[in-house]
Amino acid sequence: MWKLIWVIGLFLLTIISYDIKYQIKVISATNIVPVFWANFIILFMWGVYLSLIFIKKWTIKINLPLLICVFIPCFLFSLYVPLATFLPLSLPIGGIWFNKALSSNFIGIVAGLTFMLSIFNDSRSKNE
Repeated sequence: MWKLIWVIGLFLLTIISYDIKYQIKVISATNIVPVFWANFIILFMWGVYLSLIFIKKWTIKINLPLLICVFIPCFLFSLYVPLATFLPLSLPIGGIWFNKALSSNFIGIVAGLTFMLSIFNDSRSKNE
């Protein structure tokens, strides 16, 4: 039953995120900054929602390596585009591969997914 509810929520989140993106594009036709911030928030929420299917126990057990090595870099890279709209940011690593990675939108989703998994999914085995 839980997985069926999750699929229904998936369709609802798809419709809601589409409507939010459309409304923000209509409202901010001359200002692109809200579009980037909305995209960042929507992608992060997608990652959080996708993580719900992987979490088995809802007890807080922080997975520090996942938090530090995956979540924080992905979160910072996903913040790069919205922050670059009003701050003069330039990364020395730039280049085509960096632009392709950011435009794929996967980094924001991975940030949301690993955020939840790093809080509620401890990677230590039961023997430790």
